[in-house]
Amino acid sequence: MTEPKQRSRLLPELLVAIGAIAVLALIGGYVTLKMLGDTGASEVKRIDFADVVVGQLPTAKAGDEGRQLLRVAVGAMNSPEATREQYGELLQIVADQIDRRAVLAQRKTYAEINNMLEHQEVDLAFVCTAPYVLGQEKFGLEILAVPVTQGQKVYRSYILAHRDSAIQSLDDLRGEVFAFTDPQSNTGCLVPRFLLLQKGEKPQSFFGDTYYTHGHDNSIHAVAEGMAGGAAVDSLVWDYLNGSNPVWTSKTKIIERSPLYGIPPIVVHPALDPKVKNQLRRIFLTLHEDERAREVLRTLRIDRFEEADDSAYDSVREMYRAFANTGQDGS
Repeated sequence: MTEPKQRSRLLPELLVAIGAIAVLALIGGYVTLKMLGDTGASEVKRIDFADVVVGQLPTAKAGDEGRQLLRVAVGAMNSPEATREQYGELLQIVADQIDRRAVLAQRKTYAEINNMLEHQEVDLAFVCTAPYVLGQEKFGLEILAVPVTQGQKVYRSYILAHRDSAIQSLDDLRGEVFAFTDPQSNTGCLVPRFLLLQKGEKPQSFFGDTYYTHGHDNSIHAVAEGMAGGAAVDSLVWDYLNGSNPVWTSKTKIIERSPLYGIPPIVVHPALDPKVKNQLRRIFLTLHEDERAREVLRTLRIDRFEEADDSAYDSVREMYRAFANTGQDGS
């Protein structure tokens, strides 16, 4: 890999900034920086803060310790602290409706969440679009429901640059440091790599340096603070943060918008008891009718949940096929 611009400055500042995020002090986790090779990471740097995050969500219900568990995982679309804050109450509402107590499991990568689903270590999960496609092909991962946001069941990738930079397009990011979200993130990795593939380029030769942030909010932060020249993020996350707390999004600009893709779904492992699966599906599809849940959904900017159309994810499958045709795996 070519020597990145300002590399001597980048990594120390990045480690300090990530280390300062409150979530690391609160719950731990690995912060992993990876240099992309043809098919994955050729170099990995880690700060060890403990790897596993599993915990019962707070509940005020008496006798809770005797209730059966509803094991839920949420992919790292945001940093763990933000995820816990945003999804905690929603998961409690769902668990209460089937007389269970919610236990939230978080991991630093999408692949680990899929591994938990494959081995039936969690009952359901909120996952990214690409991990659903991969899990569906590998072990029959099933969609339970999908969120509807602003009347739509689609989203896209935003390519970001700093607000004050001269960068106006993806082409202008040549030689810059670029922040990917996760190796299996659709909007945060697969899409920008596919955009480069269409130009006959690869990340390791196009960018000066690359790393994974393991959170779309972290990627936005990296661009806003000058720790990366550009990043690719989930449009839903950027729009949500820009509308609720634009401290970092206001320092970024969207230089490219990708085509639309099927929205990240709620999934279950295929061996889940059909009775429980149907109960959960019914709950999610009617959450918007519950007054308490409706307020939580409004905070999350979710209109409601609906049945999924698997064909909505065919465009992601097509990107993976395009990489396979070039001898790459798309990650």
